[in-house]
Formats: sequence, structure tokens, C-alpha cells
Amino acid sequence: MPADGPAEGPRLNPVERFVVAMNRGDIDGAAAAFHPDFEMIVPQHPSRNFQGRDQEMRNMQHLITTYPEGRIEVQRMAETPSEIWIESTFTAGDLEVAAVVIYEVDRETGTIRSGRYYSERVDRVGPGINEWIEGLDGDAAP
Repeated sequence: MPADGPAEGPRLNPVERFVVAMNRGDIDGAAAAFHPDFEMIVPQHPSRNFQGRDQEMRNMQHLITTYPEGRIEVQRMAETPSEIWIESTFTAGDLEVAAVVIYEVDRETGTIRSGRYYSERVDRVGPGINEWIEGLDGDAAP
């Protein structure tokens, strides 16, 4: 998929529509991809869980406003009848965030109903694997 996402057309799934809209800075287009009762689950950080498309759009508006040059690049996507799994990066200047999101899709409305969000800021100069794994003993944060 190109950096701006696939060419628009009626066959885009809601995640593709979201990516295209975000890369254009189109918050209304992004909102149209989400169900009003959208729920985000962040397993590593449960305090970041939330419900509601409005909160998701506040989050996306912050990204668009703060990082207008930011782009989502999709590395891979897999789709079943009820889920869309996506691996992507969001890059803006010195900021790079890698994410895997498992989206549940409401096929009746053609919108994203929920997401399980796994992400981390990319650290290209941090500790190597040996230092990282040894840090899991509780003395250092992973």
C-alpha cells in the first residue's frame, strides 16, 4: 500500500479509509471510519483504554495538529470477515511509533467497532537484546 494508502474506491475497508483520511489530514474522513461506540483497549497500559469515537477523534486531531507532516505507513494488513489486523508506523520528523492493532469491524455499518492497540515509540539506539532481557528482572523498565 502506498504511503498515503490505497487509491480511494468503494472497496476500501474501514481501516484503509482511516489511513487514507489521516494521511490527508481529514479528521471528518477519519471519523467516518469509526463506529460511534468505538472502544480502544491498550493491554500494556489499561489506564489508556477508552470508549467512544469522540475520544478517538480528539486523539487523531491532536496528531494532525501537532504533527501535520505525519504519515501512517502500512507494512502489512490481514482481514477476516470480522477483524482487520494492521502493522504500521506513524512517522513525523524525529517521531516514529510502531504499532500493531487488531480491529473488530462492524460489517453492518462498515465501521471500526473496537481496537486492541499495541504500540511503542521506535528506539533505534536503546539497549540491545541482552541488556533488555536482563532488565526484565525488575530493576529496570523494559
